[in-house]
Amino acid sequence: MKPIRSAGLLRRVIGISAAALLAMSASAALASPFPKGNAAAGKKLHDPRCMSCHNSMFPDKNGTQLYSDDMFRKATNGAQLRGMIEFCNNRTQSGWFEEEIQHVGRYLNDNYYKFTK
Repeated sequence: MKPIRSAGLLRRVIGISAAALLAMSASAALASPFPKGNAAAGKKLHDPRCMSCHNSMFPDKNGTQLYSDDMFRKATNGAQLRGMIEFCNNRTQSGWFEEEIQHVGRYLNDNYYKFTK
């Protein structure tokens, strides 16, 4: 009988652990200022529309410096990053809707900024 009780206890521990991991991953997703965004979809939108312009700003053609180099980086929180995305969306006439802005924001935040709000 003892193996059955141990197996039941083991199942409960595994169930509790799985629930805790799920809760932690859900809270991490909610901590993003772009919770409805998908980073992979954002990269597909970002690269063809944004990088040609950003690359043209630097002699070495590395436009990611706008996100990764403190000297060029303007956004200091999620709201400012969203504002920059909206500015570029208008400037390039990309015509992105809220869903696309969320995707691009999620991509940039996950890969460069790491803002939680």
